[in-house]
Amino acid sequence: MLDDMPTWLQPTSPAILIIIVALLLATLGWTLVWLPTHRHPRRHHAIGQQSIAVLVSIALSLMLAFVVLNQQNSWFTTWSSMGGVGDLSHSETVGDPTPTSQDPIAWQTGTPTDLQADPRSNPAFGEQSWVDPAPEGQYLTVSIPGPASGHTSSALVWLPPSYLDHPERFYPVLIGFPGLPGSINAVADGLHPDELITSLSSQGQLRESIVVIPDVFPDNVDTECVDASDGSILMETFVTRDVVGWIRTNLRADSDRAGWTTIGYSAGGFCSSMLTMRHPDIFGSSINMSGYFVAGFEGPKLREDGDTTYDLTVLAQTDPPDVDLWFYAAKDDQMAYEAWQSFNSVVQPPTSLTTELVESGGHTTQVWAAGLAPGLKWLGQTQPHFAWQAA
Repeated sequence: MLDDMPTWLQPTSPAILIIIVALLLATLGWTLVWLPTHRHPRRHHAIGQQSIAVLVSIALSLMLAFVVLNQQNSWFTTWSSMGGVGDLSHSETVGDPTPTSQDPIAWQTGTPTDLQADPRSNPAFGEQSWVDPAPEGQYLTVSIPGPASGHTSSALVWLPPSYLDHPERFYPVLIGFPGLPGSINAVADGLHPDELITSLSSQGQLRESIVVIPDVFPDNVDTECVDASDGSILMETFVTRDVVGWIRTNLRADSDRAGWTTIGYSAGGFCSSMLTMRHPDIFGSSINMSGYFVAGFEGPKLREDGDTTYDLTVLAQTDPPDVDLWFYAAKDDQMAYEAWQSFNSVVQPPTSLTTELVESGGHTTQVWAAGLAPGLKWLGQTQPHFAWQAA
């Protein structure tokens, strides 16, 4: 019913902003001008009128602040979006069919280097409060230097519960990206990938995996994870050479690209799909939640207008990579939904795109938190290196 309202009455419409501002000005005029000159003769009535006026003014001020922030961030494009995450309403796979229920690959094993064998004695991890045993795994904050990119950044590393107990075992890797504004902690605290991986592993639906969350938006600069035309920011280089190199040097990571995936939401969703599609030699799959497929900068543009280097709709048509992509969003998230429609129509083999859309929920953490579990299940069902093996 709320979605049947005309567009100009939806929360991202300028008309809503004008209406609230007009109501707020009228209420302030009533509070500050009319009531003091037309005070009710009975004191308790006068106090009641003034109290109501103040409360209405506060409510309208808060509503105005919410509408402004919502229009800036596109959290809710319809009123029904505010009712929570809707039911799954669309599911499909285009391009190369993605087989499910594949036979899992056995744990990759081998002789680790001295740095890989035990992170507790690896200086790259610095001073940490190690937990052993760690039935829920453990997060560590590290600093990743950038010899290739010139960018040094902090990152969160999550080691799964069995990691310290199996120095001979090499694990699949998930690299996670937040939205903007955001931080490395936003992924950990908002989506809880550690809890989901542990839970799905206990249910036999996903293999224990390493999670690494690098800071790709330093000081909330919208890098879109790209390399700037002028070389001032080399974030794509940072992730694909510095972060990946650090992981391979310091962690026991699966050596096969099929054991590497990217995960992100909103701007981080674009990072996820872009890095996987542009670097199929490193990543075999991607989980993109409410992201998009063409770099779009908020603030200084790091690439020139008309530059299609980071336009994934062009890449999907001209040089489709052999990767598996998974996309999840709410239909009332206009930006993500329209981006998916454009991209979905051009995907072709050997690229595979599996999509799950829910009816409502907007561009919110609730949608992404709801989407990560089915995304990880898809990973365990379609990628043999992530398919469950007893830990």
